Amino acid sequence: MITTTASTRSRRRAAMTTAAASTTVDQYDHAAAATYLMKHAGTTALAVLDGQRSDQPIGCITETDIAAAMAQGKDLDETRIRDLIAHGHAGSAQSAMAHI
Repeated sequence: MITTTASTRSRRRAAMTTAAASTTVDQYDHAAAATYLMKHAGTTALAVLDGQRSDQPIGCITETDIAAAMAQGKDLDETRIRDLIAHGHAGSAQSAMAHI
């Protein structure tokens, strides 16, 4: 079978879409979900999307945010991502979004 340029472009576009989807989380997701996605995506930060408008980024969550929550004794299965980026991290999270 001969691969055409159009099908190659389609495969690249699909791969990019899949990669983008795996590096985002919803602000209402649990922190444990962010940890799981970071591990499996091989990244240290995830874009956080607004739960009402899923295409609207509102910040980011990093390994450091997760580690700080764990150090404070928070249960990652009960802690929402919005709780980790809202307390003192909102300004830095939004400026960090410019770099993602």
